[in-house]
Amino acid sequence: MPTFTSHVTQLGGTVTLRPPFPQYRNIWRTVTLTFDDVAHGTAVDTTYAGTGVTLASVTYPPRTWSAYARQMPLGADGQSGKNVLTIIESDPAHPWFDARYGAIEVTFSQLQQSVSVWAYAMNSPEGAGNADNRPFLEAYDASGKYLGKALTQLGVHDANFIGHWHPLSFSSASRNIAKIRLSSQANGLPWTYTAFDNLTFDRNIFASP
Repeated sequence: MPTFTSHVTQLGGTVTLRPPFPQYRNIWRTVTLTFDDVAHGTAVDTTYAGTGVTLASVTYPPRTWSAYARQMPLGADGQSGKNVLTIIESDPAHPWFDARYGAIEVTFSQLQQSVSVWAYAMNSPEGAGNADNRPFLEAYDASGKYLGKALTQLGVHDANFIGHWHPLSFSSASRNIAKIRLSSQANGLPWTYTAFDNLTFDRNIFASP
């Protein structure tokens, strides 16, 4: 049976062996965590360690406890599915919180250059005021150095802020993001409560998580 080589040589050409493909060690794959693969109320501290993140809840001064996947209350949904990411363990009414209660801390096993998440904005029943509190994402390097903060584009004085999901993203000039914290500002009334969903980052598929 004729081969590719015989056809080429019959036409006066030559066949040169192709060199092997290089062994790439930096192929990055985007990962999005929706938190819908666990039951309502699950502590997810190490649930996603295999994909490159561990989760916790922290307060200032530092105290650490678990982060939880919880369902939104009746009439509300996560950005995808039903579960959201929160520091609230057992409040029967809602999963929302702000910086007075703490923040979600996300630690990456591989340094990141860009991270994104969706934040839900919920108004407070405590009374009126003029503060423009917004959900935020803070980024830190491996030494704990503060790299910067991202706030939601809309705020409490804008239409379509309360009761809506909003994207948050932070990008660094280099791959040096080791940790992020997620919460909502608490600079006076009215408070803006939040919960988070669809955490997106990337991981090197050839490296350990």
